[in-house]
Amino acid sequence: MNDHLPRRLHRALAFAVAAFIVATLLGACGGSGANGDVEFPKVITLGKGDIFPSIVNHALGVGPNRVSIGLTDRDDRKILDATLHVRFYLLNNDQQVLKSESDARFVPAELSYIDEGAGNARTPVGRDGVYVVNTTFDEAGDWGMLVTVTRNGKTEKPIPFRFNVLDHTPEPGIGDIAPPSRQATLAGVSDITDIDTSSPPRPSMHNITVADALAANQPVVVAFATPAFCESRTCEPVMETIMDPLSAKYAGRATFIHIEPYDLKQLREANVQIPVPATQEWRLQDEPWVFIVDRSGRIAAKFEGITALDEVEAALQAALAASPQ
Repeated sequence: MNDHLPRRLHRALAFAVAAFIVATLLGACGGSGANGDVEFPKVITLGKGDIFPSIVNHALGVGPNRVSIGLTDRDDRKILDATLHVRFYLLNNDQQVLKSESDARFVPAELSYIDEGAGNARTPVGRDGVYVVNTTFDEAGDWGMLVTVTRNGKTEKPIPFRFNVLDHTPEPGIGDIAPPSRQATLAGVSDITDIDTSSPPRPSMHNITVADALAANQPVVVAFATPAFCESRTCEPVMETIMDPLSAKYAGRATFIHIEPYDLKQLREANVQIPVPATQEWRLQDEPWVFIVDRSGRIAAKFEGITALDEVEAALQAALAASPQ
């Protein structure tokens, strides 16, 4: 049994309960105003609906965003079989402006982790998924999201949801210069398990620093993931279903780097999450993350949490086709 499992399950349960409370408070408390506008709640009240959306992203910022939406029912069970139509409104004082709308794409995931206490066995723990919408927020402040859910042939009443858009997210944004991190590589450790909790390890993704890869003037794919200690259990799936096939297919055309976001010695010995310097330099608040860096060293795309292979591959192909700026 992995000694770290109880702590992670406790935190995962706490996050799930918190997400349910937020979704319940915000989810079904709006309606249509007298003038036909949507009433995005300013005062939090207890909702009475049966479906509760929540934004999974740690933060959203001005510019292009990949918005991940989770759905749960009143018993906090995940809803993985719905379709969503999402409208985004800019809320400015008492005015609201519809900025974009689209159907969401459902991205599923088979959750798993590497159990270091059980011979580094890959351990499945169930299914999850998010509903993804790509949109652009053109200014910071209050925004509204109106979610229309269809499930089992029934379309629910649209659910209003108010959220905040930052001037800039904590992590690098699209177009930002990628931090030239000099993370630990195979050359600086006695054993690969010091910098990789994968099973089997992925030595080809630990041969070069981000700084040196950026100097090579070819696209770089950087994954911050911890297959053994990932609280969401999405790190190993990201490595297995995205990084592995892409690194095999595009070897020599792009550089693929895996960074464990936490000091593994501290995690294994003291059960404490201490971010490694690269995690701090990229200002990451959670994991996993996958970043596509173009030939000019700028962030071309970024993916948080559950992600589909074709999303990342499309961004990588665009970076490969683009000329340096």
